[in-house]
Amino acid sequence: MSNEKESEFNTNLTRLLVCPVSGGALYYDKNENFLISKVAKLKFPIRDGVPILLVTESKPIFSD
Repeated sequence: MSNEKESEFNTNLTRLLVCPVSGGALYYDKNENFLISKVAKLKFPIRDGVPILLVTESKPIFSD
């Protein structure tokens, strides 16, 4: 049931939200259920359909 609820994230919100670090666009990663900031190289979790846009909750993205 938890996964079902997480999938209820409204992807239309991504065009309204910006990264709290860079002010840049956020992209939704459906597989991991995160919002990705490519500029800041951070990912922000989505819990119960709500994006958690706190730097303390973010995780770094490591690019190859």
